[in-house]
Order: sequence, then C-alpha cells, then structure tokens
Amino acid sequence: MEAFNLIQFYNSFATEEQCQKFLFEQRWSNGVTCPKCGEIGVKVYKLKTGRLKCASCRSPFTVRIGSIFEDSPVPLQKWFLAIYLCTSLKKGISSLQLSRYIGVTQKTAWFMLQRIRHVFETGSFEKLTGEVEMDEAYIGGSDKNKHHSKKLKTLTGKGAQGHGSKNSKAPVVGMVERGGRLRAIATKDTGSNTLMNLARKNIDIDATIYTDEHMPYRTLPKLGFKHESVNHGVKEFVNGMASTNTAESFWSHLKRGINGIYHHVSAKHLQLYCDEYSFRWNTRELTDGERFEAWFDNIYGKRLMYKNLTRKRS
Repeated sequence: MEAFNLIQFYNSFATEEQCQKFLFEQRWSNGVTCPKCGEIGVKVYKLKTGRLKCASCRSPFTVRIGSIFEDSPVPLQKWFLAIYLCTSLKKGISSLQLSRYIGVTQKTAWFMLQRIRHVFETGSFEKLTGEVEMDEAYIGGSDKNKHHSKKLKTLTGKGAQGHGSKNSKAPVVGMVERGGRLRAIATKDTGSNTLMNLARKNIDIDATIYTDEHMPYRTLPKLGFKHESVNHGVKEFVNGMASTNTAESFWSHLKRGINGIYHHVSAKHLQLYCDEYSFRWNTRELTDGERFEAWFDNIYGKRLMYKNLTRKRS
C-alpha cells in the first residue's frame, strides 16, 4: 500500500463494505479457509446481510471472526481510523483524544487501543543477531512527586532505591540490533537471573552484546556471549564500538510518548505500550500506508476480552 494522507484514507475506507473487502483480501488472498469446518480453498457465498456462507458446511460467518474485531459493535470504519492513527502517529494517541475523533466513549476507545496494542506483540522466536545493545529503563513517576502516603520512605522506611520494587518504577529491558530490530520487555526486576534469561531467549549466541556497567551484565561472557561495555558512571558513553546510544534513543522516544500522551501507565499494562512503541520503531522505514497494512498481518487468533484485560493480577 502506498503512502496516503487522511483524505486518501477516508476515500479508501469510506464505507463498511470497503473495509470488509480490505479485510477479506488481507486474510484470504490465496483462497478462503472456512473458520467453522477448516476446509481450505472452499467456495463461499455472500449473503444479503454481508455475512459469508461456506459451501461445504453451510455455516455463516463474517470476515471479523477469529480476530480482534469479532463481536465488536464498533463499525470497521472507526476501527480502521483508530488503527491508522495508532500506527502512524509517532508518539501514539490517547483514548480520550481518540474518543473525540471517532465518536465513542473514552472507555470504548481505551479498550480498542488495548486490543490494537495486543496485535503489536508478534511473539517472534527469531533471535537478534550481529551487534546488539542491551539496556534497561525505569518507567514511573519520581518518588519526590508522590503523595506522602505513597512515597517509598513512608512505605518501606527506605529511600527510592531499588527501581524494580513494586512500590517504585517499573523496569523495562531493551535489546536492539544496530540498524535492525528492537524488543522491549517489561520485567519485575533487572537482576542477573532476569537479564541472563532474556539474553539467552532473545539474542543469538554469536552476537556481540554492548551494555553499560550494570553489574549483572558481567555474567554474559560466562554464557558464551561476546560482551563489551561503557561506564556511564564516569561519563563514558562510547568505548571503541561499545555504546548503548541506539537503545537510549528508543528510551527517550518511549518516555516522551508516555509522559506527553498517556501521562501514566500502570505496570500491569506496560508491556502493551512497549509493544506499541516497538512496532513503530521496527517499521520506521515503512510509509504510513505500509505500516497500516503490516499491522493486519497478525490480527487473527488475537482475541482480547475486557474481563481478561481488567482482571486483577495475583
């Protein structure tokens, strides 16, 4: 899909039928697989209601079935505009602003955005290769700005040390190939076990990992990784080929987006926001139209129920 502006977007998806046609072509460009009986390349009939009917099992279904759109009363036109804005705006869009744009309640807009973010998570098992920077960031408000009853000094008797504690900032670990892909993963802590498990799971053993002086990274060579570091504590930001500048540029983008657009993100939902910013980072070379189309590659089998989204964590 070529680059297009909002006017061109509206012309492309002016009706519900145009949106359904686009979904159909995205999902079944190589022939329809019936979501009911599972037959591949089956013939389908289009009913007057807009639904489809399998010629084999005679079961009716829609292009929404099995996707994040299933059972949603929101028209596809509004869904598509929300997706376009969420994927094209560099720092994202708040649920309050989206609710004004598409004429839904803030609660509905928030749920739509969370479902859109749910699709950003690809679950790829392909490991990062080459030169990889690994760094951690801490998301949350400064302890000095919190109400007295919520300050760590009041809760624990200690200062604001230990960024990973449940009463302080939420840690995020980032791993990024230089000139390539990025992964940002919300964690409970940034201890040695957590960081080494992430490195083993996401980074190829032949990669060279660049980090800062954080103590747990010294374990990387014991796992077989090539490792070089810089010491930010003494204002050293480049040491030969070693630096974490690429990762730092992503952290500045993530933090400015959260602070400027969302203002507050709970640790419970932090991973969804990391997936959103990671998707835009990893598709930064694409046009807005190409990025919009790429989002649809991963929508099926991605149901997200409101009760699961809002369930309290144990």
